[in-house]
Amino acid sequence: MADILQYLWDRAQGRWHVRIICNKVFNDFADKEKRSLSLNDLHAATLRVYNSVNKQFLSPHKEPPSMIEVADKIEACRSQGIEAIKREEFYTLIMEWIRKDLHIVFANKILAASLGSPALAAITKNAGRQLPRIKDVSEKIPTPLLFTIYFVGIVLL
Repeated sequence: MADILQYLWDRAQGRWHVRIICNKVFNDFADKEKRSLSLNDLHAATLRVYNSVNKQFLSPHKEPPSMIEVADKIEACRSQGIEAIKREEFYTLIMEWIRKDLHIVFANKILAASLGSPALAAITKNAGRQLPRIKDVSEKIPTPLLFTIYFVGIVLL
């Protein structure tokens, strides 16, 4: 149950989408034999992730980390003797940089859901009343319940 709730929470915050994007970019840039991403390709991979994230999420443009930040991270890795990073390390690094932007995405989802859900609930209720077969059922379902269902559905999209 906790895994399901964690999955839903990650999906609502946009982490699920970021993970999918990171996996695609990692597969494009990673060495197929070693299954690792060279530090030389880290900046290009980061820019590709941010490009995809900006296309995916309908919120203000998210600025990728500067070249200086990426270079500092590369130097930190090289000082530890690391020349390539694994998939999970890449995802963790991207999440470190994009975390602040995901809060804005989540707030925008909440705002859109709170504005759109009442209208969708009322439209659904009225449409249900016009159909003879489901008229009784639509009258029994309270509008606040429909509002809640739409709200959760929009946030989890």
